Amino acid sequence: MPAKLGQSWYLSQYAKEGFPSSVSEGGLLFTSAHIQEEKDLYSLLPNLLKEARQKGVRTVVDIDLGTIQDYGCSSLQEFQQKMQADLLRLDDGFSLEEILSISRTIPVALNASTLSSLEKKQILQNAPKTLFIHNFYPRPETGLDWQTFAQLNEGIPAENTAVFICGDIRKRGPLFMGLPTLEEHRSLPPYAAYVQLRKLGLENILLGDPGLSDVQKKMMDDFEDGILTLPVSDLDDQYCSQVFALRPDSPAGLKRLSGTRRYGKIGREIVPSHTCERLSGSITQDNVKYGRYSGEIMMMIHDYDADEKVNVIGHVQPAYLPLLKVIDNSDQIRYVQGEKI
Repeated sequence: MPAKLGQSWYLSQYAKEGFPSSVSEGGLLFTSAHIQEEKDLYSLLPNLLKEARQKGVRTVVDIDLGTIQDYGCSSLQEFQQKMQADLLRLDDGFSLEEILSISRTIPVALNASTLSSLEKKQILQNAPKTLFIHNFYPRPETGLDWQTFAQLNEGIPAENTAVFICGDIRKRGPLFMGLPTLEEHRSLPPYAAYVQLRKLGLENILLGDPGLSDVQKKMMDDFEDGILTLPVSDLDDQYCSQVFALRPDSPAGLKRLSGTRRYGKIGREIVPSHTCERLSGSITQDNVKYGRYSGEIMMMIHDYDADEKVNVIGHVQPAYLPLLKVIDNSDQIRYVQGEKI
């Protein structure tokens, strides 16, 4: 199943590059109808939204109090019908009373950061399908931490939450330093950020930046098909590209790969080698000193001391170590050398 990845995409980008290739069917396209620098491109908005509908992409249009006049409409209802946007995101300037009134007749999206928990609860009671979209943060150090993110989401169902992650090909200006909601994601590959958020049950994940590599998109798609890919280094090719099930009784500190003792029974001894400290992200294999357990492969979640009976045979790449926090015993995993898919 393809990842339902969304994308922020503005009229100036549409004028130059057409419709974004990274947005998936069923994903969200976020655009703005009130960027003053794009005023001479406002006539392109219906075309962008029409193309999104044809591709099965849902649309969110950011508006403010002046949007109605800018587009020659007499009401928000007329604007929504004229543009056929799936959701109108009400930018700053709308009171709670106005939001409650508008959301009774028009599907709306709101800023997840500017409303109190009580206000969000009132709005959801009034309009249960309201979408709460988090900001993206261009300046480093200003993105949300996980605790603040959780607090802002309190009381909002996962399906009513939307969040941004960075792209990996091109960064959007003016700072060109990524457009994530969570500060931790600024330094992570898009796939790693995507998996973390999907593991929380979030479905509305959008790229803030305009570019995503095919490799990152493929790993996202494979995740939706039930395979969690982990780029590694130093691991022998015989252990790469195949899918391993994790033992359901793996403890918190490590993951045991089912069926791997066979590697100790295929006509060669697994002699002690690289019996060094087993840091988080290390991939290990029991050697002949573990007897009948020889061949078993494990992945360290926590740090462990060196053991003469255990070889370190590879490592999860540093950029993907945060995924170790969200791997479940029910997951199926696949190691790939570097980011080769």
